[in-house]
Amino acid sequence: MTPSPGKGPGKGPGKGPGEGPLAKRASGADRVAGPILLVSLALLVAGLLLPAITIRSFGFSHDYSLLDSVFAFLGEGDWFLFAVVALFSIVFPLVKIVTGLACWYAVDAGGLTARRMLDGLGALSKYSMLDVFVIALVVLVADGRLLSSADIGVGAMLFSLAILLSSWAIWRLARLARTAA
Repeated sequence: MTPSPGKGPGKGPGKGPGEGPLAKRASGADRVAGPILLVSLALLVAGLLLPAITIRSFGFSHDYSLLDSVFAFLGEGDWFLFAVVALFSIVFPLVKIVTGLACWYAVDAGGLTARRMLDGLGALSKYSMLDVFVIALVVLVADGRLLSSADIGVGAMLFSLAILLSSWAIWRLARLARTAA
């Protein structure tokens, strides 16, 4: 009995050259995309929890994390701002990184759906920086007021680094999924 194409020794169903997790197909610089996504996830969590902005006024100082800032909108009854900022600074970055990790380590990323999803995540990545933009605006406004100042904290820097690294990694994953198909 002759083996069917693509089913020689050591090849089972679903083990063709363009199938399986991306980690199995990566070479060169692409081999670091998965580990960079893991680092990005840790940086994202730290960036959301650590102080992102410090506001000083009349001798008092208060630190705010990105997570604090998002939920401050909810506490003030600004549902729309809460929804937009939470979506683009918490939900989307987490979904992007977790989806990238799934395609890297576990999911068959050779299909058209996975390639389209990775391409879409890459295109939407630029909106993950919305929180950093909001912090920059707050710093500019606070610095312009009498007797107040604001400084960007480590949380904003870690968040920015997480977004930049994960965007690069998703771009590499999308490129790898397209070339492997």
